Amino acid sequence: MFVNRADELAALRERWESDRAELFVLYGRRRVGKSRLLLHFGADRRMLYFEATSGSARDHLEDLSAVLADVSGRRLHAEQPLSSWRAAFAAFAELLEEGPVMIVLDEFQFIAHREPEIGSLINRFIAEHEDNPGLLLCLSGSDVSFFENEMRYPATSYGRRTGSLKLKPFRWPQIEPFVEGRSVADQIRAWAVFGGIPYYLTELDPQLPLEETILRSILYPDGKLREEPRFLLAQEGRIRDRGTYMSILRAIAAGRTRLNDIAQHVGKPHTEARSFLEVLEEMELIERRHPVTHPSSKRVSYAICDPFLRFWFRFVAPRESRLHSRSSAEGYLREGVLPRLDAFVSESAFEDVCRQWTFDNMPQAAAVGSWWGSIRHSEDGQVRSRRYEADVAVVDEAGRVIALGSCKWPQAENTDHRHPTAELEKLEVIRKHLDAPEAKLLFFDRVGFSERLEQLAAEREDVELIRVEEMRRARTIERP
Repeated sequence: MFVNRADELAALRERWESDRAELFVLYGRRRVGKSRLLLHFGADRRMLYFEATSGSARDHLEDLSAVLADVSGRRLHAEQPLSSWRAAFAAFAELLEEGPVMIVLDEFQFIAHREPEIGSLINRFIAEHEDNPGLLLCLSGSDVSFFENEMRYPATSYGRRTGSLKLKPFRWPQIEPFVEGRSVADQIRAWAVFGGIPYYLTELDPQLPLEETILRSILYPDGKLREEPRFLLAQEGRIRDRGTYMSILRAIAAGRTRLNDIAQHVGKPHTEARSFLEVLEEMELIERRHPVTHPSSKRVSYAICDPFLRFWFRFVAPRESRLHSRSSAEGYLREGVLPRLDAFVSESAFEDVCRQWTFDNMPQAAAVGSWWGSIRHSEDGQVRSRRYEADVAVVDEAGRVIALGSCKWPQAENTDHRHPTAELEKLEVIRKHLDAPEAKLLFFDRVGFSERLEQLAAEREDVELIRVEEMRRARTIERP
């Protein structure tokens, strides 16, 4: 199933229909759907698609020769493989002479690491054919740091490129085609487990309940996604001590989000632990989070970006050695996963969904994140400092706080777990501390709200209550 990606397809279409030769760069983390996008776009066009591997330069040229033979119909390419990348671009020129062609060099970083002159060869090839509108050369890959650093515009090695695009995971509103027919609460639970990576989302069978999909795809020893985190790390050439990286991700998933706690967990000095974290950041598996009001603050916490990885390292990693059979997986699902699933959703996934909903529904929002910090106040005649946190915090272009939010995902459905009025009082303290008297106060809840909070929302314009069922009916806004 190919869904969404309308903007990305439009970008490729514009390059295909332009009046000049195009050199387009597409990159993004593994499994995000780059290859699928390029193959989908090229399906009804003349295309040469070559995916490089971590092999040698000779391996690349031999494999490319076989692809060339298939596309051109010249069996000589297969019988006498290309001897150099100069010869490869000469063969590309022959393809172009026969008509418009889309040439894709996927996982391009492997080629660049083996052929130092590849950037110059590409520049020369584009320069020689710059007036030919029939050429679309796409360089694609999963090594985000390579594409953002070594190919950063206006890098002279790739100075002829005419556009680039970083492909990102689907946001929560975009996963609806994969979760259609489920309740909004179950859609959010599905997001908490599978996130926005298309490769993972395709596991969601509309005919199966979510728990059955978790069992078959993630917990069973033969599940498609059972070994996925190990595969992701194994594909990265920079990963040498895979055990430490796995331990770091497990620590963050368990709630150890500060550098000191992570370093202690893995038994590394701070400087060494930070270097491991930086690699995971470059791979876009984790991110550093700051209070949204102070993006350069020293108050830093680490979070796993991908909900699926959060789920895997929370539930699978600690029990993996005991999930050795289908029956053990089934027992763990009943006793260890399902009873804790809503608690897991409440910790981070639901907050992520609320932040995305807020950004989509507040046209003046420039950034949406969270806020945390200590606030000093008088208590029993003494000045005390107490930690406060807002699950949602919104700033406008001028950096002013325009909204604060509280997110609750109770595990029980009864009225005793409705959103308490105390959350309003907490946000009012934060609002005063941040000197944002006009900031709107937002409350998100799966079950409902206390009678007092309902009453205050009816009386006050600065209070808005958002129920989970309403979160699919987001207002469509246009941003400048």
